[in-house]
Amino acid sequence: MPGGIHPPLEVILSWPARSDHPIRRGWGITIATIVLWAITILVVAGRLWARLKIQKIGGLDDLIIVIALIPLTGVAICVAGSGRAYFDRHVWELTAEEGATSRKLVVAVDLLYMTSTTLTKISILLFYRRLASGTISNFFRWAVRLCIGFVASYYIAFTLALFLGCRPLDAFWNQLELDWRLTHKEGRDWTCFNESADLLTATSVSVLQDFITCLMPCILFWRLQLPFRQKVALAAVFAFGFFTSLTAVVRLYYIQMIFYQTYDVTWYTGLAFLWTTIEVHLGIICASAPALKIFFQRYFDTSRLTGAISTWSSKSRSRKGTMQPDWDIKNQSFLLSDVKAPFSRSVSTIHDIEARVL
Repeated sequence: MPGGIHPPLEVILSWPARSDHPIRRGWGITIATIVLWAITILVVAGRLWARLKIQKIGGLDDLIIVIALIPLTGVAICVAGSGRAYFDRHVWELTAEEGATSRKLVVAVDLLYMTSTTLTKISILLFYRRLASGTISNFFRWAVRLCIGFVASYYIAFTLALFLGCRPLDAFWNQLELDWRLTHKEGRDWTCFNESADLLTATSVSVLQDFITCLMPCILFWRLQLPFRQKVALAAVFAFGFFTSLTAVVRLYYIQMIFYQTYDVTWYTGLAFLWTTIEVHLGIICASAPALKIFFQRYFDTSRLTGAISTWSSKSRSRKGTMQPDWDIKNQSFLLSDVKAPFSRSVSTIHDIEARVL
């Protein structure tokens, strides 16, 4: 079934009349957004406390993640507000002015979303650069630089498309008003880009960047000649970000639904906004998660858990009857005197890596 922001006249005539008491979505999107924002602020605060107060090793990646909170807060405000206005009802319940205002919100959310996710990815990549400093091959460091350039280029290209796609700019939101369209001829008085193709392409590229960002450290640690359990543990820390990629895929599904499966765009844009806010918040949470380990070690008793794991590991080695590199759970020191990494320069212990991870 076709869809999009320009329903044919017969579809418009088939819509019910506006009601004084329209069917509206509940408070779910608004509440979920507020809760996610509060959790994200707490997580970033814990990250900063661990990095600046406990370890005193703050870096550029921490600064950028703090800056990313600004557009993230903008996304939260827009989505939480639109969850009870414009995008909480069916399209036929909106006046022409409300339809134009809803389109302005789309511009704001698109810009803030790209800004927040771009800053988050750059922060993660800068963290990888810190992780690789003095220990990993030049190839990995150059790969990080190329990825940062890729992410920055994506942001510039699609931001320009957002603001230059419609000429004049107000055509982006005025094109939904029937009276405006009757007095302004498309191609002569105004032109607009293919919005569906732009959004689908931008989201697909963003998903690709998410997967690349998540895979880079996993591949790095997997190539190290470490015990299998240690490889899995290190990969799991970074692979948690794949969940953020999955939320972007769900958002991609709703975008194609809005433009190709329904004309009730406001109702389904509300759902797309929900997954947008989930994605941007989870992105910052995942980027900050590794730094929280020191925070929890300092203020919560993890000795029982680590002691149990150490005991289990010792018994496992004794049953196998084979020599394995020593692994001290409490001191987090994995001795690599007999381990060689094909592209490592000066990794002497896994603690060198963990010091950068945390």
